Amino acid sequence: MSTAFPKKHPTLFPSRGIIKKHWLIALLIMINCVPATPQTPVSSATSARLIQHPGDYDSLYSACKQAAPDNVHRICSDFFRSHGIRKFPEEMVQFCKQLKDRCQKENNQSLLRRMVLVEKSAQLKYQHASPEDADKEFEALYNDYIKELDHSAALETLFELAQYQHRTSRNIQAIKVLFFAEKIAIKYGLQQDISFQAILHKIGYILWELDKPQRSIDYFKRSLATGKGITMDSLVSLNGIGINYQKMDSLAESVRYFDEASATALASGNTDFNTVVQGSSAVTLYKMGRYAEAYHNLMKEKELSFRENLWGNASEDFYWLVKIELQRNRLAACKALLDSFNAITPAIRSDDYASFKKKHEAAYLYYEKLQDHKNALASYKAFVRYDSLFQDHGNKNKISELELDAAVRVYEDEMASKERAKKTRAAVELVIVTVITTFIGLIIYLLYRKIKRIEIDKTNTEKINLQREAEIQALKVQLLSQLETIRNENSNFQAPLALKTNAGSGNSLYDEIPVLPGEELDREPESLLFLKEFNLAQKEQWNEFKNSFNKVYPAFEKSIVQRIGPVSGAELRLMMLHKLGLNNKEIAHTLLISPDSVKKAKYRLYKKIGINSAEELDEFLA
Repeated sequence: MSTAFPKKHPTLFPSRGIIKKHWLIALLIMINCVPATPQTPVSSATSARLIQHPGDYDSLYSACKQAAPDNVHRICSDFFRSHGIRKFPEEMVQFCKQLKDRCQKENNQSLLRRMVLVEKSAQLKYQHASPEDADKEFEALYNDYIKELDHSAALETLFELAQYQHRTSRNIQAIKVLFFAEKIAIKYGLQQDISFQAILHKIGYILWELDKPQRSIDYFKRSLATGKGITMDSLVSLNGIGINYQKMDSLAESVRYFDEASATALASGNTDFNTVVQGSSAVTLYKMGRYAEAYHNLMKEKELSFRENLWGNASEDFYWLVKIELQRNRLAACKALLDSFNAITPAIRSDDYASFKKKHEAAYLYYEKLQDHKNALASYKAFVRYDSLFQDHGNKNKISELELDAAVRVYEDEMASKERAKKTRAAVELVIVTVITTFIGLIIYLLYRKIKRIEIDKTNTEKINLQREAEIQALKVQLLSQLETIRNENSNFQAPLALKTNAGSGNSLYDEIPVLPGEELDREPESLLFLKEFNLAQKEQWNEFKNSFNKVYPAFEKSIVQRIGPVSGAELRLMMLHKLGLNNKEIAHTLLISPDSVKKAKYRLYKKIGINSAEELDEFLA
């Protein structure tokens, strides 16, 4: 032997239970799971009758209705398995819905809760729900059942939650839930429930995977002591106890439990599981130096692994077979085994680091035995690489003894924390909704007030406008009256010379304005006739008119100047006459000019003010 490599590397000889994937056991649980002695004779008879009548859902509903509530899930699972419904998850979910509808129709709330759980478990598995979603779904059911005081259904819900977590490789979280479920079962006196036995068994199984042999043994034994549950749980418990004693090097105890597991498997007609048990016991026999028996058992398990295409299990069988042949110094047989091992390598999953690790470890041991140092070194380097990958992968589910002790209360604390968070969230949501509702109500109230104010302002504006129009009309009458008085009092007033000279001759400016037929009588209103007596072009008459106008509208001219600046006398006259309500034609008559001249004068005035129409001039002068 070369001194270049260690005779025994600390990690070269791991316990079989630490790295075993349990694929054969999991497969056999799915295929051969049969009910143990049921709680009531009805369940057993009905289960057997259902197998003879595939698709007889009425019989299944009757069986579930008559069975103890904690046995409903087992009866449904057995029915799905026996009739192949598990291969059609959509049909299974639809079937669960039909049973739920019947429960609701008959108002059977206890059975309805169980069927809801069966449906939820099937649905989450079928939909490949994310771990977070599955946890929320199961925890919501658990809280509902606790509120309804159905503690048995709540207990089974916790078990299904842990099952899903274990199925999704979350062993640490699953063990927390199971420890909490154990406390719930004891708290509410549910130690006789089938779920309690299953919980104890599942705790033992996960502790076995977490490499906690003594604790695993304790829970497996407690599970067996209940005398309830299904035969496969008992077989796995017995086999698990044997492997755990094997890890602890209690070889006599290990053999005793392996023998008991083998006898139980044969008594139930489960020859495949017996082969698995014999394969597990081979490591104990190897440690005891019983190489021939160990070799025989491993060869049988290898055949089963090949038949089921479980190459991870087959690689472990090859590993131990090589070690046995090395102990017996049969190197040619070792070479043949290594060649077969290499032949199945392409079929091994690329992330199955344990299998690749075992392959290179077996090769290293073989080449070390031959003192072929070059191949031994290559195999050792490959082994170290895969061992590192395997350790990194395995560390994700490692848990210390301290963490394990704490796990008993961790999930309970998590549930309490979630409940507090839920209440806090509900309170915050209530406050937010209240604030938002109040804010929206305030906005609506303010909008209502604003609309009402606008309506009131509109009404007041309309009243003011009407009032102003009345005042303007009154002021116009008053202004005309004052102008009439001024005219009568002015003894020197003379009509324009052009007007007197040309009156009736057809040569005055007024005669230039076209008169339409029928308009002779109403061509000029009284106000216009009155204004024609003034000659606003004369300074004295214009001043008299302006003074009278300012008495009625004292701030008119001042306001105009403030807004648009200085204005000419012609512009002021034009705006005053427009203010009095005269149109272009009437202004033209009054000023003794043509309407076109008025239009042009107004156009220039519009530009100066910055407006475009007579209506805007009205608003401006108002």
